[in-house]
Amino acid sequence: MKKGKTLAMILAVLMTVMMFAACAEQSPAADSGASNTASESPAATETESSAGSEEPVTITYFNTSAEVNAMFEKMFARYHELHPNVTIELIPTGVGEGQQEKLQSLYASGNAPTFMNVDPANVIEYQDNLLELSVETSPWLEQANDGVIDAGTFDGKILGVPFSVQGYGLLYNKRVVNEVYGGSFDPSTINTQDALKAFLEKIEAAGIPATMLHGANWSLGGHYLTLSYAVQGPATSDGTGFIDGLKAGTQKIEDSPIFQGYMDTLDILVEHNYNKADPLVGDYNKDVQAFAQGKCATFFMGDWAWTSMTSLENIDTDYGFIPVPWSNNPDDYGNTQVVMVLPKFNAIDKSQSTPEQQKAALDALEWMLTDPEGQQFFIDAGFCMPYKNVRTDVEYNTMTQSIAEYASKGKTINLGCFSYITGDAWTQTGNLMLQYISGAIDRKGLAEGIDAYWQSIK
Repeated sequence: MKKGKTLAMILAVLMTVMMFAACAEQSPAADSGASNTASESPAATETESSAGSEEPVTITYFNTSAEVNAMFEKMFARYHELHPNVTIELIPTGVGEGQQEKLQSLYASGNAPTFMNVDPANVIEYQDNLLELSVETSPWLEQANDGVIDAGTFDGKILGVPFSVQGYGLLYNKRVVNEVYGGSFDPSTINTQDALKAFLEKIEAAGIPATMLHGANWSLGGHYLTLSYAVQGPATSDGTGFIDGLKAGTQKIEDSPIFQGYMDTLDILVEHNYNKADPLVGDYNKDVQAFAQGKCATFFMGDWAWTSMTSLENIDTDYGFIPVPWSNNPDDYGNTQVVMVLPKFNAIDKSQSTPEQQKAALDALEWMLTDPEGQQFFIDAGFCMPYKNVRTDVEYNTMTQSIAEYASKGKTINLGCFSYITGDAWTQTGNLMLQYISGAIDRKGLAEGIDAYWQSIK
C-alpha cells in the first residue's frame, strides 16, 4: 500500500463530515417557478447556440451504479441535445453483476470506456490507464467541496471525481417503527447488541417482520463484512493495517473480537430476516419494494435505495438509519455510528481513447457535476452532491437527511479501507457470507475461507 493513497483517503474522510453537514443545511424551498435548470439559463442557451460547429465524436460511459442506468440514459440524451456533435453511449451494469470482470473484459478487448463511474479500488487498479486531472486545466474542479479532490488523488495525481456522498447502516421505516413504539422511537437507544436484539424482538412481537438482508455478495461482502475491517479503528490505516495482517497471515480474522461481534449481530439479523425462507433470493428491486411498502421494519442497505423507490407507487417516504452495533459497550467505535463514504469516482481513460474523446469526456463531466442542469439529474435521483454550487433549496430525501444528521454529530464510520477492497474481494468473501447466512458453512468455515482469500492476495 502506498502512503500517498492512504493519506488522501484519511483526509477525505475527515473532510467528508463537513460535506454531509453542508448537505444537511437547507434553505426554505423555492417557489414552484424557481426550477433553476440550465435549460432556462443564458449559459445553456449560449452552449446550445455554439454547439454543432465541432467534429462529431462518440464516447462511452461505463456505469457501476446500476440502480440509475435509466437516469444516465436521459442525462446523455439531454447532453446530446445541447451538444449535437457529442454522442455518449452508456455501458450499463446490472445490480449484482460482475462489474470488475466486465471492466477487465472491456480493457482486454481494446474497448475500454472513454470515461467511467467506478469504485475507488478500480481507480487504484487502473491508475496507469487514467487521465490525470488538473485544477489549472479544469477550473470547474474548484467547485468541489473540501476533501473531495484529495479523495480522488492517488500518488499525487487527481484521477477521479465523485458525483455523490452516500452512507449505509440499518435503514428503518419510521411509520412502521413508530406505530410499534407509539410514536416515540429514538434510534440513538439502539447502541448495543442487546438493544438491537430487543428492538427486533419488539417489532416481531407486533406481527411485523423485523429486518431484511439482501442476499447478494456485494451487500454482505462489500458492505457488511467491511465493517469488521473499518471498525478496527477510526483511521483508514487501522482498517488497511488489519487487512495487511490478514494478507501476511500474521492476523486471523477469527481472532478479532470485532469480527466475532459483527457475526453475532449478523446471526441476530438472520433470525429475524424477512427473506429467511430464501435468504439467497438476491432480488434487489423486490427487496426495495417490500421495504418501501412497509412489509418489514428495517433493511441493511444504503441511502442509494431511495433512487430505486422514486418510481414506485404507494410507498412510505419517511426513513432513518440505526447503527449496527457489534458489542454491548455503547462506547465502542461503530456501535453508535453509521457509514459515510465517497463510494464512486468518475475517471477518464487515456490508454485507449483519442485526445478528442478525452476532451469530450472532460467537458461532459464538467456539465454533469457542476452545471445546474446536469446536477439536477442527480438531485432528482436523490443524491447529495459534494459541490459548492449545488442548489440551496434542495429538499433531500429522508435517508440522506438521516445520514447528514449523524455526520453533523460526528457519528460516522471511516470506511477509507473500502478503497482498497476490490470487487474480487467482496465477491469472494461475499459468497462465503452468503453460504454462512444460508447455513451451508459455520462460523469456523467462514473465517477459514476469509483468511484463505486474503492470504491468496499478493
